[in-house]
Amino acid sequence: MDTSIYNHLQFNKVISFIKAKCLSNKAIELCDTITPKQKFSDVENELNQVQELKTILAASLFFPSVEHFDVEKELTILSLDGGILSGGQLLKVCKTTEVINTLVKYLKGKLAIYPNLYALSDGVEANDFLVNEINRIIDFEGNVKSSASLELQKVRKAITEKRRESDRKFYNFLNDAKKLGFVRDNDEGFFNGRRTIAVLVDYKTEVGGLIHSKSESGKTLFIEPSGVIQLNNEIDELVFDEQREVNRLLRELCNNLQPFSKSIKRGLNVLIYVDFVKAKALFAIDIKGTLPLINDDAELNITKAYHPLLFLQNKKLNKQTIPLNLKLNTSERLLLVSGPNAGGKTVVLKTVGLLQLMLQSGLLIPVNESSSFCFFEEILVDIGDEQSIENELSTYSSKLKSMKKIIAQANENCLVLMDEFGSGTDPELGGAIAEAVFESLSESKCKGIITSHFGNVKLLAEKLEGAFNGCMLFDSENFEPRFVLSVGEPGSSYTFEVAEKVGFPKHLIEKAKLKVDTDKLKLGSLLAEVQQQKTLLEDKIHQVENEEFLKRMAKEKYNVLFNTWQEKMNNERDRKIELAKLASFGERYLRLMNDWNEKQDKKLVIKRFIDGITAETKKQELLKKQKKLDSFAEKKIERLKPLIKIGSKVKVLNGSEIGTVEEINNTKVIVNFGKLKMTVGLENLVLSPQQI
Repeated sequence: MDTSIYNHLQFNKVISFIKAKCLSNKAIELCDTITPKQKFSDVENELNQVQELKTILAASLFFPSVEHFDVEKELTILSLDGGILSGGQLLKVCKTTEVINTLVKYLKGKLAIYPNLYALSDGVEANDFLVNEINRIIDFEGNVKSSASLELQKVRKAITEKRRESDRKFYNFLNDAKKLGFVRDNDEGFFNGRRTIAVLVDYKTEVGGLIHSKSESGKTLFIEPSGVIQLNNEIDELVFDEQREVNRLLRELCNNLQPFSKSIKRGLNVLIYVDFVKAKALFAIDIKGTLPLINDDAELNITKAYHPLLFLQNKKLNKQTIPLNLKLNTSERLLLVSGPNAGGKTVVLKTVGLLQLMLQSGLLIPVNESSSFCFFEEILVDIGDEQSIENELSTYSSKLKSMKKIIAQANENCLVLMDEFGSGTDPELGGAIAEAVFESLSESKCKGIITSHFGNVKLLAEKLEGAFNGCMLFDSENFEPRFVLSVGEPGSSYTFEVAEKVGFPKHLIEKAKLKVDTDKLKLGSLLAEVQQQKTLLEDKIHQVENEEFLKRMAKEKYNVLFNTWQEKMNNERDRKIELAKLASFGERYLRLMNDWNEKQDKKLVIKRFIDGITAETKKQELLKKQKKLDSFAEKKIERLKPLIKIGSKVKVLNGSEIGTVEEINNTKVIVNFGKLKMTVGLENLVLSPQQI
């Protein structure tokens, strides 16, 4: 498609919103690959992936973090023979691998419910070995652990002991020098990694040691005391030994990890791509984007659509965005939209064009899920003033060039969007050009939406095959646009009404009316009246719908109250049963008391008491066990219901034969086991391993 339409339809701005939600630079780079495709099959997986991830995020369900380090450079070095990474670099690889592991493990368990996201984990496995190996050697700050080898542990212990001894001797020497007045107030410093004392130059002979530096004034020398020089030399040697052992451990670790560099690179690519998909899903949540139905009949049936950028802008301003509804099909291909300026005609064009671009680029769009879209090979757009001083093109000339290009390309696989075609020149002649272009578009069988104020084109739309009129509704009482598209009749431009609203002199308006052709004036008034009547009718319909809604709400409220009352009655019944049970226990207790007082054989009374308690206990245990079984069965049915469908492969609990589900009746399922058919309760079934 012609990329020049991206700016006209603000597609680039949509991409910038998605880029802002990416966590990694590589995912941002992927955003530059978002371009419209000509076939649904080219973006079907992308759309389903975004839809699945949007479902997870919108429901605030758990989804692993995809924030990670960019370790592409580190993995390239790791893949080379003899390539060595620093501790800090290995730590970054480890952290990124942990993120990959969490994501892959999550995706591997989602085949049944999120098959398109699950497919992203194909060919990628979690790598716990790499994480464990790096964590064994590298600490959380990126340093090699002392426990990595006995040699390193021994060397570092020796360094610690030597440094402790060096510190002790240094401070003893410093304190003595202070007492003798050899040292300046700023008494110590570091030069070339060696600790020095700031000695006044007059006492340099009294202080033995190695001079490392001299102050600019020449009055102070920085001396390393002779008593610690040998110790510091030994420490330096041990530090060299430490670094040699660290390098050996890093080299050995990198050699062990080299075989996994390619698999981690694959996992990193999945991580970047999921970051990209997540950004699209988050943007879809912001704009209330959905995946509409896709048809092969070259039809558009758009319900409750919003311009995504206008929706976001109005959301910030706490303003309502008016939804758009329209249809284009084989019998009604070309919609001519008329109505007042600033009434929303151009927004209709931009909304349809941008939504079509987004959908064909694998992005969810803000429409009702019942909407149906098709895919176009080309989207041809002429929106806005393309006047160019450099190219010496007037508005009309640029319009002509644009119309010429569109007419040459238009066919049944195209969507044409043209704003105010034929404008920019003498209205009568421009209207004639517009008629000719409109007829040409009709002959091309393309789908299209065109806006115009020309009365002759409105009349033509009633006659041409496949063409039909529509208008933007206008509030004639308050002289304000309603931003609602109404299909079926042309609309008035409300030229004089709007002029009067903005305070244009009335005597000039009246004079202008006298200069207008009477028939045109009557037509404008008639269209305005038709629109007004239609507006009133729609208001009535809306009122009736509101009343119906209130009736439904009242019915639902009644049902809630009835259910609450019924629940109270059931609770009261349970309470009475419990009281009756307690009364029965009381009667038995009283009889036992009487028997105890009247009978001589106390053992017989005790036996009857124990037998009664034992029988009641067994009864309660059986009831509890049955409730537990019922609860388990209900939970199992609830879990299996969405998974078991007609055609599913299943087994009977503890059985080995695999059957096919033929019919589902609530919690009962008819299963075909070849020569045998059985009706089985859902709670007694398990999915076959190949189905999971």
